[in-house]
Amino acid sequence: MTYDDIRRYAELSVRRGCGFALMAIATAMVGFSSEPWIAVRSGSVFVLIAALVLFWRGWTARARNYRRTEVWLMIEDAPALPRERLQDMIGGALADVYFSHARLAAYMALAMCVIGFAIGDPR
Repeated sequence: MTYDDIRRYAELSVRRGCGFALMAIATAMVGFSSEPWIAVRSGSVFVLIAALVLFWRGWTARARNYRRTEVWLMIEDAPALPRERLQDMIGGALADVYFSHARLAAYMALAMCVIGFAIGDPR
């Protein structure tokens, strides 16, 4: 078990959660599809909220008990390392992945906000 394996599991875990959040955001945007400018602007707000949640999760990832993470459940063969080292490896991998996904979500929210203002209010 290497750090790259742990990081791969962390990416899978975070991407799974982001996929469910994206599905909820897309469903809300489809609900507002009669007014495209409202759909895009509300989508940008929802994606920004998701980015803030990802940032907060990354901020607290290093302190969270590694045994209560999905990454720990994915590891089939528990490495024979001290608990402190496992905490650093799993918490660090999760923090890196959360921060990278939060940055990507923030860029997406910014792009959606620009598109929403470009579409403009039809009134």
